[in-house]
Amino acid sequence: MVLSPGSHGVIVIHGIGDNMKRGDLLADLTNSLADALMESRSHGKDPKIRRDVNLDGTPPSVTLNITSPTGEKAIWVGKEAFWDDAFPAPKAANVLWWLLKQNLRNQIKFIFEGITKDPANDGFINQKDMKYERKRHPGQRLWTAKKYQKVSCSKLSFKSLLLSLGLFLLVPFTYLGLFFVWLCHYLPSVGPLESILKLIRKLDPFLSNSLGDVEKYIEHGVWSGNARARLENIVIAMLNDQYGEVKDITIIAHSMGCVVTYDTLAEGGRVAEEVKRLEVLGKGKKISFVSVGSGINQVFRLARKSSSYAQEQFKRPLAKEITGYEEGGKKQNQTLEDKFFWLDICARRDPVPAGNMTDDIVKQARIDPEQQIKRRRVICTDNIMFDHMSYWANKDIVIPRIARAINGGTEYPWPEAGITRQKIINRLKLAARFGWITNTAILVILGVCAIVVLKLAGVI
Repeated sequence: MVLSPGSHGVIVIHGIGDNMKRGDLLADLTNSLADALMESRSHGKDPKIRRDVNLDGTPPSVTLNITSPTGEKAIWVGKEAFWDDAFPAPKAANVLWWLLKQNLRNQIKFIFEGITKDPANDGFINQKDMKYERKRHPGQRLWTAKKYQKVSCSKLSFKSLLLSLGLFLLVPFTYLGLFFVWLCHYLPSVGPLESILKLIRKLDPFLSNSLGDVEKYIEHGVWSGNARARLENIVIAMLNDQYGEVKDITIIAHSMGCVVTYDTLAEGGRVAEEVKRLEVLGKGKKISFVSVGSGINQVFRLARKSSSYAQEQFKRPLAKEITGYEEGGKKQNQTLEDKFFWLDICARRDPVPAGNMTDDIVKQARIDPEQQIKRRRVICTDNIMFDHMSYWANKDIVIPRIARAINGGTEYPWPEAGITRQKIINRLKLAARFGWITNTAILVILGVCAIVVLKLAGVI
């Protein structure tokens, strides 16, 4: 394991959110990378990291100058593709109507199944580490990756029955709730309705600026093209060494940013054309895609029930000029993983990806499933409310994987900067502690609410 020398390009792209701030994701990720490397002493020596920062630039920039404990040097040139202001937010009522037209039953079922399966952490948890998992999930049988497939059909059938009952109750209430909120946008604010409508319309920023980003990107080709251009311009500039000569490019995307990245790397795009032009000149570069808490599973499913434009746009494969993987399984001579690689990271209780990248998307992408993609399900907080935004703070088993991807994809910068047994144990302990605190808080809140209801009803 050795730090890959020279300069490596790093591009980060954020997901959806209300009032995203330029430079936030780049600052959070590069700071976590630098801290994680600094905390990884080797041979009794500390690494040296210098942060060169210009978050006010266009695009925002953070460069990490790294000296390993054994003296190797590398430069990680980081840029952010900021797209939050790339299109206007749609009206909340329009977003609600769009959601009502979607097949939400299948969407909710997909999320339920995704966050309840596979308690293992991709085989990293061994029998000695299981005691921490048992504290987190008392009474639940836990499996490693190998044992997971041995669960009996009767248990799977029982799980499916419970899931079906839950969906039977949840789906109609979801549709009724969406319809009620949509209707409230057209009711006059008079009399007793005024206070209710004010409360309902507090949801507008979330609907417009968060879910609205999804609706706008899926349905409107011109505005989504404007968002995609933010990433395309930086990738093309890096391919042409406009930010200094780099050996390779790693795109690290979060949530909806993963959809923008896939769209950018798909066939027929500007990046594919530029890669093809540079290959002729012998100036090709490896492109790696790190999807973190990806929205691809969800968005591609939504697109199937959307406009004809969306259905065509989101069924495209990744460009063969970028991946090197020819149609029909014919491959170029060079090793495919040296041309393109995709690392998919998802927290196991994160409802946005709801599990690893699905097989149908890998098949659609037309990449080699053995050489060009790794799907890693990890432990963050093990909480459905917090997992999606907890990746950048996970210096135990997320940040080391990202560092390895930037370092070439095959080796950690040095052994102590990788995933160690102690880091896994630390993460299990943290998840167990976090789970105990949040579950206790939820029980206390429910208890207080129950007491208030009983008090108002005159029972106590």
